[in-house]
Amino acid sequence: MRRVLCLGLVLFAVAATAGTASAAKPLRLELHSSVTFYGQTLGSGSAAHTTGHVFATARWKSGALYVLATPRTDAAGRWAVRFHPSRLGRYSVHILTPDGGRLNYTFVVY
Repeated sequence: MRRVLCLGLVLFAVAATAGTASAAKPLRLELHSSVTFYGQTLGSGSAAHTTGHVFATARWKSGALYVLATPRTDAAGRWAVRFHPSRLGRYSVHILTPDGGRLNYTFVVY
């Protein structure tokens, strides 16, 4: 199982470059394996982390967008989303966090 770790500062950096993330080289993933995305929202003035729902969606090839998961963050703003592809081909995964972070990944499942 592969894991992708996305912590608060990394989340901020990725959010700033979300438009260019789709142009990056796709990550390779074996069929029936999985990827778990971990993250934590950023804190504000009182250093409290933003809490709420994380929305994770995916698209297989050029098909319709579907919901992967909508987990809630814990009190510290931590969240996790698991992606388990069931078909060969290209997937786009999009994750929106309650603090406005946007993560975009492209996978080629072989």
